[in-house]
Parts: sequence; C-alpha cells; structure tokens
Amino acid sequence: MTDQSGTAPSMSALSVSHIFKSYEGGPDILRDFSLNVAPGSFCVVLGASGSGKSTLLKCIAGLTPVNAGDIFLHGAPLARKRLQAVGMVHQDYGLSDRLTTAQNVMSGVAARLSWWRVALQIYPKAIQSKACALLDQVGLTEDHANRQAGQLSGGQKQRVGIARALMSDPGLILADEPVASLDPKSSTETMELLKRAAKERGAAVLCSLHQIDLAKSYADRIIGLNDGQIVFDGPPDALSRDAVQSIFNIASGASVVRREVA
Repeated sequence: MTDQSGTAPSMSALSVSHIFKSYEGGPDILRDFSLNVAPGSFCVVLGASGSGKSTLLKCIAGLTPVNAGDIFLHGAPLARKRLQAVGMVHQDYGLSDRLTTAQNVMSGVAARLSWWRVALQIYPKAIQSKACALLDQVGLTEDHANRQAGQLSGGQKQRVGIARALMSDPGLILADEPVASLDPKSSTETMELLKRAAKERGAAVLCSLHQIDLAKSYADRIIGLNDGQIVFDGPPDALSRDAVQSIFNIASGASVVRREVA
C-alpha cells in the first residue's frame, strides 16, 4: 500500500514520499507522489510515454534532483554515498561502445574506486573476476567479455546492462523501459533474466514499461501512472479494462484493451 505519512517504513526497500518534480520551471511531471516498494518484489510502473515513468526512476537513482519530497532506500535518506545500493538498467543500454563488455560491467562499481583506476581501466582482480562471473550468469561467454560493446546485438547489450547493475550487489534495481529497443524474443529473455537475477539476490525491482502483456506476465505488483499520478496499484490479475483505459487514456471499448487485457 502507498504510505502517505511522509515517513520511511523500516521494511521498505524503497520509500518515495510526497515528491514533486518539474524541469526548468515547467509543469510538474510528478505531483505529491508517494510509493513504497517491498524487499524482493518485482514492481512494474506501467504507463504511456510522457506519463512520468522515466522521471520517477531518474529521481530515485539520483540522476536528477526532486523539487520537494523525500526518497529513502532501506530506511535511510537517499544520498550520493548510498547510490551503490541501487543498480540501474537503461533503455538505451547506457554502455560505452569503445569499452569491452567486461569493462562496461566493471563500471558498475566505479563510484567506489579511485578515479585513476577508472580512468586507466585498472580494476582490482576481485572486481575483474566478479564481472566475468556475472557475464557468465547472464549468458555471455568469455569471448563476449573481451569484445567491444559496440559489436554486440541489442539483446546482448541489455544482458551486459543487467550484469553491470548487479556489480554493486544492490538491494534495489531500477529498469527504465529495458526492452523498448528489443525484438519480442529478446524482450522476453531480458525480462526473464532480470526477474531471475533479482530473485536470486533478494533484490527489489522497479521496472517501467508500456507493454501491458509484459507487465502482467512478470510483475508482482503494477503501478499505473498517468500524468505523474498513480491511477492503479495492485496485482496483475486486478488490472481490469477500466484500469488500462485510465492508465493509457484509451476510449472505452478500444480494441487494444480487448486484445491485451484478459
């Protein structure tokens, strides 16, 4: 349930309390937004383009500041030093094409290392071994580890993105439209991998999607977002036609609702 009290429940992996966000004096993208995510849960933020999904995740990740409100990670206020507790999977992969796959994965712990190690790509042996182990876990071979990221397919790049997000052993994984650029087969494989990897580690996932079918297939909980406001909050089997219409502003009886909502 959403906590409107402004406090951070001790059992929440994430607590977002009464946040407001706008850009350069424009209209509020998020307005008095509050949300709690339980440890180990797979929560999908479902909404159309422009609904505020990406802005919400960027605020939580610390990539953009909120105008007002509070964000707590495992009961502690969000701060730069705690960002290693959050893993981020990006829609556009967020990889450096000129670096190898392994180097991209190791960048997931760059914030905790000396700047010169990152600049010279001199990572400790333990980090190198962990990166290789994670690449193996996401289904990429040793050959892929030494290949430049720019040579990989979209599905392979997103596997690298997931491995990088896991490098810091996060308690919370944020996935911003992680399958938006992928074909259906790669989309399914990516969602399966993300859910399995998080479950094995007991990490919570907050994943933004616009695909109704994927949200219903992989989420434990769906948060429907429209114009920066929560218009639905419940389990996948409670996502009714009316709820989808309110999330996507679909006219009553539209074929997309009949096709994608059982």
